[in-house]
Amino acid sequence: MKLLIITAPLGNGHNAVANAVSSCFTQMYPDSECKVLDMFEYISPRLKKATASGYFLSMKTLSHMHGVASNVYDYQDEKDFNEYTPSRLADEFLASRLRHAINKYAPDCIICTMVFAAQAVDLLKERGAVTCPCFGIITDFTVQNYWCDVENFEYIVAPSEYLEPQFVRREIDFSRVLPYGIPIRNRFRHSHDKAEMRQKFELDQDLPTILIMSGGMGFGDIPDYIEAIEALPFTVQIVVICGSNEKLYEQVCAMDVTIPIKVFGFVENVDEIMDAADCLLSKPGGITTSESLAKCLPMLMIHPLPGVEDRNVEFLQANGAAIYVTKTFPIADAVNLLFRCPGRLDRLKESIRYIAKPDAAPDLCRKIAQTISDQKE
Repeated sequence: MKLLIITAPLGNGHNAVANAVSSCFTQMYPDSECKVLDMFEYISPRLKKATASGYFLSMKTLSHMHGVASNVYDYQDEKDFNEYTPSRLADEFLASRLRHAINKYAPDCIICTMVFAAQAVDLLKERGAVTCPCFGIITDFTVQNYWCDVENFEYIVAPSEYLEPQFVRREIDFSRVLPYGIPIRNRFRHSHDKAEMRQKFELDQDLPTILIMSGGMGFGDIPDYIEAIEALPFTVQIVVICGSNEKLYEQVCAMDVTIPIKVFGFVENVDEIMDAADCLLSKPGGITTSESLAKCLPMLMIHPLPGVEDRNVEFLQANGAAIYVTKTFPIADAVNLLFRCPGRLDRLKESIRYIAKPDAAPDLCRKIAQTISDQKE
């Protein structure tokens, strides 16, 4: 079986999902072959660099004008599609470039982890240029209106069955929807003993432990978060993962704090560190959110990017699975509520268990394999 997984460098989530599916599929079906294709890099490395840089700058700018950016997203989410819209013209361009790559690789199945890639492939499928089964994966807890334009894919993979009303409003047949969840890496499906992980990372066994993550794009003012937590009337310990942001790592390491703090740069074992923590303070990206849900780790959501991350906040709040930090309900208030309100952590974890989808990747891979088999028969 040959899989072509098409992604794009708009944030880190699409690539993370692509790699999770690829890794899981080759592990479950060792004789298979998976190719992850960054559609912008394939078209032009310069286009990839320009697109990724432009996306980063726009998100960083719009994050400071959250209300305006959210209104823009709302407008885009409600607009209609026709052959003359800029979106449709972009699809035509992408489709014409992707057709060669698809023909050359001749996949048994195509998976798109980003809606614009799905729209472009859908055009090819509509015209008969693509005949293999196609799956689109939604990587946030919302259904963008762009998915209305993906009419010929066999399946759309959704984060939750509770999003069904959004599909209905967009007149997308829910029988085509697979509510498996957002595919994440296999290591997040399994738990480690909390005491063992705290011993491994030299953490106090008894102190409430807050994990702070800056996210793949490095948004958020981590030192401010730490100072807010340090001012609490009770003692906690903090673990910070700075990722590849060396400047942030040096900045946090240089802080003079009175509470226990452990600082990491880029690490491969985020799953183990999550198991050592009691809660996660982070921007609510789709992948980070799915990983924390899989770990049953309550989340304090802060500074969502306008658009889809706002919807992630709404979904988790509505399901009682996370707490939203705002200007009027700051970090100190959220942490105080989490650890001092009797049973609050347990109630969050109970809600998380209803919406977590740790087996999204293997569930999807089995469906892909079965669909390919049915197509060949």
